[in-house]
Amino acid sequence: MLARTKLIAEPWDLGPGGYQVGGFPSGWSEWNDQFRRTLRRYWSGEGNLIGDLAGRMTGSADLFSHKGRAPRSSINHVTVHDGFTLADVVSYQQKHNEANGEDNRDGSDENYSTNCGVEGPTNDPDILERRRQLRRNLLACLIACAGRAAAARRR
Repeated sequence: MLARTKLIAEPWDLGPGGYQVGGFPSGWSEWNDQFRRTLRRYWSGEGNLIGDLAGRMTGSADLFSHKGRAPRSSINHVTVHDGFTLADVVSYQQKHNEANGEDNRDGSDENYSTNCGVEGPTNDPDILERRRQLRRNLLACLIACAGRAAAARRR
């Protein structure tokens, strides 16, 4: 019964050595935050990433090609369960977690996102079109990459 069960690791944890992406044995797949980070950096306009992007799009062999692991070991994603949606990735340059009482200290400071010129909601048609195009670009990369694509959340 378990032979066909997919084992998926979320490879980060607290403490020394807690970050384990690529460190799980054959038979496991892992959330690949390196894929997420590289795609977000590339599509937000950071330069000199084409080599890194190519490596992530073709299965992140630097992380997953050991011990008989295949590209399917990588669970590729652009957004995940952390509440930062695909719309947020193209609408906010900075995090805005003020309303929860944590004084914006919680959550990652490294979202590798872009606001396309306006922080948050806008009615500017040029910015709205750019944001739509960036979402399509990110999703196209997710669909076309080697590995397994995780469903993207969009609001």
